[in-house]
Amino acid sequence: MGDGRADDTAAIVRAFQHSDAYCLDGEGRTYRVAGTLRVFKDICLRNVTLVQSALPINTANYIVHSCVPVQNPSAVTDCGDPVIRKDRFAAVWKSLSIRTLLIRPAGNDPIRVNLDHVKIDRGRYAEGGSRSDSAGIWLDGADGVQIRNVEITGNGKGYGLLVTNTRNVSVSNLWIHDLVWAPYRGEPGFTEARVAAIGWNAVPIHELREPGRDGVAAPKFYGVRIQEQLTCAFFANVAHVVIDNARVERCLARFATGDLPWQTDGLDIGRSSSDIRVNNSKVATTWEGIDIAAGGKGIQDLVITGLSVSNSFSFGLKMGYELRNATVRNLAVDRAGLAGVVLYGPVKDVRISHALIQDVGVVRRNRASYSPWPAGNRAGIRFDQGLGGSSAAAAVPDNVSLEDITVVGQPNRYEFGILNTGGKHIHVMHFGARGFGIARTHGMDDLR
Repeated sequence: MGDGRADDTAAIVRAFQHSDAYCLDGEGRTYRVAGTLRVFKDICLRNVTLVQSALPINTANYIVHSCVPVQNPSAVTDCGDPVIRKDRFAAVWKSLSIRTLLIRPAGNDPIRVNLDHVKIDRGRYAEGGSRSDSAGIWLDGADGVQIRNVEITGNGKGYGLLVTNTRNVSVSNLWIHDLVWAPYRGEPGFTEARVAAIGWNAVPIHELREPGRDGVAAPKFYGVRIQEQLTCAFFANVAHVVIDNARVERCLARFATGDLPWQTDGLDIGRSSSDIRVNNSKVATTWEGIDIAAGGKGIQDLVITGLSVSNSFSFGLKMGYELRNATVRNLAVDRAGLAGVVLYGPVKDVRISHALIQDVGVVRRNRASYSPWPAGNRAGIRFDQGLGGSSAAAAVPDNVSLEDITVVGQPNRYEFGILNTGGKHIHVMHFGARGFGIARTHGMDDLR
């Protein structure tokens, strides 16, 4: 029907069965769908809006106890919640793992994807989804991807756009906005006072686990330390990617006092990836503007040009782990709670030039500014050691060039222009900082 009211799921499923034979045109209409729409062949899709209408399961039947805070991000704690019956577990998992548009080949041969003027609305329910298994668009196993004028919005945990195991990707005019997540039903709601008292990175939260995963024996919800529950766009295990004119804005968590950009990343690049270009893009009102954290063979040959990041709750641009040969030019960061830019762990051969970082230590909430993090290590640019217990923990950023960088702020809001607690062979040219509370630079005396 395409009227936004009738359930068009069955018709869309039938159309996708022939996605390699035609370019499917939605004629500008809105189609209401329920659950995951599976595409396993080449697809050309244009001029369509898909609105997710599936109802989330009532998790209050399975989450009845609060969990104690844990510091280990890998720990899984039994909080005493009931076991989910075997005949119900599949339905619970399916409800929390909705990928409105799942594009993945049926076999090992990669597929081709062309999306033009496609809008995905993930639905109304902020308490739905799961951080690792839900998405508006989930694209995997493609070679040759054109994503143009795609818009993603709507609520729930998970991803707006997830692209994995894919090569030769062109993204232009991507717009991801107004994604909101909330705790599952049965969990205590969030207040700023409670979360800040526990720690912005230490709040316990429930996640579903099946037997055998993370060493658990029974299917049910377990307590874990909070990690990003929502990522607006994530590219992982990708190569030869160009992202032009992307906008990612207002990725939020639901609080009793109003939504906050908490545990919601804007644009992430991860795992083993290479030859990534991000041009003239904007990220606003997120937990971290861009988070680059590699795994496997690492990330190499990354170029970010003309990036604007504003109102990041923690970091504007975060670059870590096995990142090699990266260039950042013409960067603007306006309001970042902890730091405008942070480099940590085995990051090597990075150049950052022509950057303006202002209002460090400040984020905006309900049209007012405040500082969520305690004083001490807020900085325009930070260099940190690697995190965790692996061999990477002792690694530090190496061979980083900073050129034509300006940091501006207020002394009661940020402490350092550059804070180096782990980094070597750092070369600085034309650096200026104003309004810092402690020092223009720290830990740079023995460095050039």
